[in-house]
Amino acid sequence: MRNLKSHLLSIISSLILVLIIAFCISGTVASQNGHSREAVERYYDEMESAYLTELKSMLAREGYKNSGVTMTRIIDEEGTRSYTVTIHHGLIDKLSVKEKELLSKACGEILFADAECSFSHNFL
Repeated sequence: MRNLKSHLLSIISSLILVLIIAFCISGTVASQNGHSREAVERYYDEMESAYLTELKSMLAREGYKNSGVTMTRIIDEEGTRSYTVTIHHGLIDKLSVKEKELLSKACGEILFADAECSFSHNFL
């Protein structure tokens, strides 16, 4: 009986140690994944900021200084990003369809560091 109790206690202690080790390992992996996700988000935040700066500079050179520019993104399950850029300026409202197409083309020529991302440009 005494031998059975000590054997059972040893099994329970071993199980508890295994659970503690598994918990520590999973916490480490989760922490590393969290850091890598944060690093990816910082990377894209910097690219998005640079893109918006370049877009606003191009709009100012074309005569649309102080344009309202918003950029929204959608990230699918695989991590692919799609952006919608909406631009508002009183002078853009007065452009013909052809002129808006040319401006949209100029916006599309601004490079984004990740070629896998897609962009669409809208004018209000």
